[in-house]
Amino acid sequence: MIKNIGPLERKVLEILWNKKQATARDISNSLEQIGERRAYSTVRTIIKRLVDKKIIAETTNYDDRTFIYVPLLSKEELEKIIVRSVLGELLSRFKLSTISYLAEELSDNEKEIKKIKQKLNEMKRNE
Repeated sequence: MIKNIGPLERKVLEILWNKKQATARDISNSLEQIGERRAYSTVRTIIKRLVDKKIIAETTNYDDRTFIYVPLLSKEELEKIIVRSVLGELLSRFKLSTISYLAEELSDNEKEIKKIKQKLNEMKRNE
């Protein structure tokens, strides 16, 4: 289960989401262009972590024997997984405090309250 991603992992993912696929060298060059100059070995380590977490996949370009990386999850899918994981853990450990905090945070946003009510009503109908 993916619980979180680090800031550099996030930047690598942003690059892959924009490019759709890239080599480690492409990713390293793109990071440098946005002011994130990192050793190539560091970039490879971050890529390996993302592969291990099954957020990106590694394929081989047999013509020049390079690895090409592609995202397995969209940004929205990844965010949903992380939120579900973190919120699920918070609810299991601190149910009342978590619910109270969320209610307080959303209390000023009528649009969000309306969405939550609609979702709760939808869930009731599907029981």
